[in-house]
Amino acid sequence: MTMPESRRYKIKGKKVLFREKRHCIHSKLVKEKQGNRELKCSQSSQLQNTNCAATIHLRLKLCNIELSHPLEVNLRFTHNHDGHSPASAMYDYEDALYLSAMDEQELLVLLADRMTNPNYDYIAKLFYKYREMALGDHNGTSMFKRLEEVVNDYNNSGHGKTILQEYDSCTGKAFILCVVINLMNQVHERVLQSGELCYIDASASFEPLNTSITLLYISCMVGALPLGLFITSDESEITLEKALNLLKTILPQHAFFGCESQVGPKVFLTDDSSAERNALELCWPEGIRLLCTFHILQAFWRWLYDLKHHINKEDWGPIIKKMKEILYTTSGSEMHTHYCEFKQMFYGRYP
Repeated sequence: MTMPESRRYKIKGKKVLFREKRHCIHSKLVKEKQGNRELKCSQSSQLQNTNCAATIHLRLKLCNIELSHPLEVNLRFTHNHDGHSPASAMYDYEDALYLSAMDEQELLVLLADRMTNPNYDYIAKLFYKYREMALGDHNGTSMFKRLEEVVNDYNNSGHGKTILQEYDSCTGKAFILCVVINLMNQVHERVLQSGELCYIDASASFEPLNTSITLLYISCMVGALPLGLFITSDESEITLEKALNLLKTILPQHAFFGCESQVGPKVFLTDDSSAERNALELCWPEGIRLLCTFHILQAFWRWLYDLKHHINKEDWGPIIKKMKEILYTTSGSEMHTHYCEFKQMFYGRYP
């Protein structure tokens, strides 16, 4: 179970060096510190406030500092909610059998009896069956049926808007889920930078279906703030174009600080993805598309590292250093000077 820090004690004297208390994430105290968020879904176990009383109390005394285990750990393991994986449920149940057995012989009988102590395969199958009944399958018709219910509930909750396109292999329709929460609406309306520069970043390989999560966000005084996101089953140009057009339908009227959803911000900063850049050009043709310097250097380094280009290993560092000087210049004349130096140093070696 996750146990966030709930209290850090001030150290006044010299006897105690450290003292801290942690509560279960499902406790009332932790939920109050998190802002007492309402649940998006009644089955969301990660956000439930069950008023759990489980705690961990940590204390380090000066007099114990020389001991092999100086830290005092006081566990109050009194969770009042479900939260086990198949493996942890099995271990917890076996612990209970150990405590309930009168002697070693009785314990061996209990552990060996599959009616009393089912094996991991049985527990795992039971868990997956329960999850399928409660949350829907990981893929297929039942998953999309459950997801459609979640989408409808969310749209009726007043927390934001979302739109779903179900995956259909027969017609070639990709899976697309677009989300705009109320925080994103506020950023569109109140933050000037939302109409100027929009960053777009896609990440994948989070789960077995390998869906891609693409986030649109801005940078301002407080850091990065989100404008919208969409989840897709692939990162092809057609899918990204459809996802962006669907996202536009749920953006607020004042999208991009009044520029409106059909016009978009002035500049997009992307990674080196032609599919992403082409989709942006089709959906927001007036926006200027720039490459992120990080991804330029990343692609350049991968090119250097690739053995088929036959770049000597000792030249990798000097080449990437010179490339950074070209990339980070503030004037055209300075960039031209660094470029000429780059040519003079390396073009002769690698014609």
